[in-house]
Amino acid sequence: MGYFYGPVLSRRLGFSLGVDLVPKKTCSFNCIYCQLGQTTRKSIRRFSYIDLNKLKKELKEIIKQNPKIDYITISGSGEPTLHKNLDKIIGLIKKVTKNKFPVCVITNSSLLYKKAVRRELKKADLLIPSLDAVTPQIFHKINRPSKEITIEKIIKGLIELRREFKGKIWLEIMLVAHLNDTLNEAKKIKAITEKINPDKIQLNLPVRPGGIILSLPPPKRLKAIKKIIGKNVNIISSFHKRRQKRFSQDINKDILEFLKRRPQSLDDLTDSLAINPNQVIKSLNILLDDGKIRKYCYRKKNYFVYNK
Repeated sequence: MGYFYGPVLSRRLGFSLGVDLVPKKTCSFNCIYCQLGQTTRKSIRRFSYIDLNKLKKELKEIIKQNPKIDYITISGSGEPTLHKNLDKIIGLIKKVTKNKFPVCVITNSSLLYKKAVRRELKKADLLIPSLDAVTPQIFHKINRPSKEITIEKIIKGLIELRREFKGKIWLEIMLVAHLNDTLNEAKKIKAITEKINPDKIQLNLPVRPGGIILSLPPPKRLKAIKKIIGKNVNIISSFHKRRQKRFSQDINKDILEFLKRRPQSLDDLTDSLAINPNQVIKSLNILLDDGKIRKYCYRKKNYFVYNK
């Protein structure tokens, strides 16, 4: 498996070329809403997992195909800040692409209290850290962190990040009904976000299938939370469909690479692959028959999931 996947059509980032740096489900959290299921390697220890020469070679091959890319996004199937020397990786990406594409890092914020991590992230153009709760009990119920991680450390790290980071910060809050969607928690989050001062606050919902079936906050509650938190708050909604230039000839392989990172619907795959839905369906049927993927109905919508 390579280090890159996509470009995938993202609700927030347009066409995002994903970068996967750590082994699957290597994370400091075990979030109840994670699309990839249970964390198998829960840790805060940082290692160097990838071969920089291989990453450079792969990226050069992708860029040669001239795909439509809005962001190169370091995220993938684990917590990216568990990889050491992120600054070298970001620097290499910018050098290979001649700084043509902005680099985004999506993080669960767990290691931002470490000065070295914040320093390594400085080369990025956009950071999307998460903060799902500020009350310790709710934080533990939703994110189920490694024992070394406290919400106080996370909040401190986010405040320091804003002081040091010169790029954009979009703070993400994943709202789960009956857990962190109370108006009282929203008021507490507002008090903290005023200290962090992100460029945007994005309210997200666990709409894709994960390990646990979760309830969504009702629309009225979402609007009330948005009103409380106030400044620069958006509820993440569906994107306008855009077309990607088709550059790979192996549809089955592309589908598997997407599904290894997160469940996808037929519409998701069709938009990202930029091909006729009938071609996607044909490939999906082959992969289903081979037992490489399975179909999963979630909130009355069919998703396709990679079989481990």
